[in-house]
Amino acid sequence: MSQFRFVFVVFYFTAVLILAVYLRSSGNQVFYELCSCNVEQGRLKQQLGAKQLLLESLINPASVSEHLDKLKTDD
Repeated sequence: MSQFRFVFVVFYFTAVLILAVYLRSSGNQVFYELCSCNVEQGRLKQQLGAKQLLLESLINPASVSEHLDKLKTDD
């Protein structure tokens, strides 16, 4: 009976350690995905800001009149 308990305890601790390693690696994967998403979100925000500045420069009244003047002088 004592030997059965010893084997049971060894298997129990082995299972607990395997579960701990699995949970830790899963946590690392989730953390890596979260960091990747944050980096991608930052990159997309920078792209959006650049496109917004470009759009604002294109619809700026001074810029529009400048383009109209160029069109008039080209004709």
